[in-house]
Amino acid sequence: MKGFDQIQQLWHGQAPEPNVSFENVLKRIKASRSSLAKKLFWQSISMGVAVAILLWMCFSVEFSTWTTYLAIAIMMGCICYYFASQLRDYHAISNSGNLLSKPQDYILYLKTFQQKRYRFNTRNYTVYEVCIAIAFALYGIEMYFALPLWTFIGLGIFVVFWFVICHVVFMKQFIRNEQARIAEMIGNLERIKDQFAENEE
Repeated sequence: MKGFDQIQQLWHGQAPEPNVSFENVLKRIKASRSSLAKKLFWQSISMGVAVAILLWMCFSVEFSTWTTYLAIAIMMGCICYYFASQLRDYHAISNSGNLLSKPQDYILYLKTFQQKRYRFNTRNYTVYEVCIAIAFALYGIEMYFALPLWTFIGLGIFVVFWFVICHVVFMKQFIRNEQARIAEMIGNLERIKDQFAENEE
């Protein structure tokens, strides 16, 4: 596959689509990649902060039941896994700029990345949610002895409601937005690739 500079010459050598240029398409690709990388970076940071808070709680707060310590251990395991996965994907997308000179390779790379992210945000995230729910249930044992009954019931209802809202509303919207962003990058690259193919015929 020829470099982007050669593709750019071919792009300018024919009548372009109205209001469309190679530079604009390239800017869109870079902006989408940068936005996705930034989102993954800040999610990684937030997971790191959550781990630090849990560690602080574990060593500075004295809990009355062993189930709470088990709950913290489960949460820390889940969050560390999520942190490592987000950080890995952040590096994968932020370091993918070297493939810009090979649109076809970049398209295949992004399609693989898109499928991997979809699996992570659906199947893997469901397992993550179940483990976090178990951790909350274990921590609920501590809360049962520490809180008045109706406060405990209200807190339990709120936690269940929050889990349902996160899974049904927020996570679906998150997946939709992320998949659309990657699809937009793929679409822009395919336009450049198709443009190149037309000129070679």
